[in-house]
Amino acid sequence: MQHISLIVALHYAVKQGDRDSVKTLLDSLTAEQQLKLLSTMDKDGKTAVQRAPADQRKAIEKVLKHYKREADFEVNYGKLTIFSH
Repeated sequence: MQHISLIVALHYAVKQGDRDSVKTLLDSLTAEQQLKLLSTMDKDGKTAVQRAPADQRKAIEKVLKHYKREADFEVNYGKLTIFSH
């Protein structure tokens, strides 16, 4: 249930073009949670970036890509260090 409310919150903030709220929400999650949330589609089959208003889409997409890239690196780097020991 909590996962659904996070999806709704993220998609709502994106739809409003509220980059600060998007950042705050994503900052409160672990890298694994960020990756999962950023790739999850809503009930209409849309990802967060697809919910962004047309005039804000590039700015929102830049924020979301940044978080996804950082989270992906953290998750994958963490796995590599586990296997290297």
